[in-house]
Amino acid sequence: MAKAHPVPRDWPAWLTDDTTVCRCEEVTAGAVRAARDDCPATDHRQVKQLTRAGMGWCQGRMCGPAVHCLAAAARTEPYTPAERLIATPVTLGALADSVDSPTDATPSEPT
Repeated sequence: MAKAHPVPRDWPAWLTDDTTVCRCEEVTAGAVRAARDDCPATDHRQVKQLTRAGMGWCQGRMCGPAVHCLAAAARTEPYTPAERLIATPVTLGALADSVDSPTDATPSEPT
């Protein structure tokens, strides 16, 4: 599709700050630019963590390329992945192991 209908190179200049980039999470181009310029976001992954762009029902299939291009617009050096933010995913097994097992697991019989 991209070969048949290429997006013009200067398309980010057409977007106003009120233009919705991520429809699922209602993230605007202004929010993406603010995360890139005012916050410590240095790549599209960190913009996603700060704005939730790409975390909706489509999981970034619609807005992912746009967020990536907007996040990379001000970068002059080559892309190098940044450190992750403080939060990390936890597996369900780790959560299950962290719960204390109840001491009275058997139900009491009626008398």
